[in-house]
Amino acid sequence: MTGLDWFIVFLLNGAVIAFGFYLARSTKSSSDWFLGGRSLPWWGLGLSIFATSVDNADAVSLTGYAYNHGMHIITAFTLASVCGAVLASFVVVPVLYRGGFYTNAEYLETRFDKSIRVFSALIQIQYRTSMLGLMIWSIYLMLQGLLDFTPTQCWTLIALLVIFTAAYTTWGGLTSVVWTDALQSLIMMAGGITIFYAVWSATGGWSTIVDNLSQSTDTSGQPLINWLHIGQFQDAKSTSPYLIVMGWTIIGMGYYTVNHTQTMRLMGARSLWDMKMAALFGCLLIMPIMIGTTLMGVMGRVLVPEFTTHSGADQLLPHFANQ
Repeated sequence: MTGLDWFIVFLLNGAVIAFGFYLARSTKSSSDWFLGGRSLPWWGLGLSIFATSVDNADAVSLTGYAYNHGMHIITAFTLASVCGAVLASFVVVPVLYRGGFYTNAEYLETRFDKSIRVFSALIQIQYRTSMLGLMIWSIYLMLQGLLDFTPTQCWTLIALLVIFTAAYTTWGGLTSVVWTDALQSLIMMAGGITIFYAVWSATGGWSTIVDNLSQSTDTSGQPLINWLHIGQFQDAKSTSPYLIVMGWTIIGMGYYTVNHTQTMRLMGARSLWDMKMAALFGCLLIMPIMIGTTLMGVMGRVLVPEFTTHSGADQLLPHFANQ
């Protein structure tokens, strides 16, 4: 990387961190910390929902997954995303919003008892800890793919990012999180679109992709053209396409109704109308980016058909970004 590259990296990351600390000054109460004082507009929440749903772990793993298994997983980020967001913002979360609750777990205590609240909180802690581990590992893979850094240098940089992010999040609560998310989402979309355009151009366009996949098979003899069909698994005869779409839809819907990181954002909306519009806006942003990310995994079959590194297909997105 050149000096200009590093300047851009530090400028963008520094701006996000500084913005988070600046916003944290307005957090004065528990309502401010948990729900942003219920003053958040739909467009800011929508951008935050996008940034939360499409993190670096999704980008790295989804590209690698599509390279190995095809596009069927995209159902979880399209149909399931819309159904889950509508279910959450129109049916489930309004109940919590009107009740004045701060968290899912708080509502569960009222609905059942305190043991259910504790159990729900422990599940959320375990889930988010696992996800943070995946995110951190994905950052490591990206740094390894883009920079000539030693593992020690990579982990040092990651530790600094985690410390600064945790600091403004702990101080500022939801307000800092949502608005830094919104800023990061713009950076993520710009970077994602740029990489996708470069990869698309390198493949020669849609017709070239289809022609190459039509003439190729995987190691088990399955035609790679199946990778482009949402309703097909590796073997088109082994699983009903309806079951594939239904399964991913059910799994994806649960994300918006059970995951506290999303319901908490929706409960911070300044009105029920803002809550509903935020969920729909977030999904409209998520779908094209995730479709493009998944498609890059399939395009990897055309550009690097024998992609074999020590980390496997999870190194595909760092490879594309580096190229």
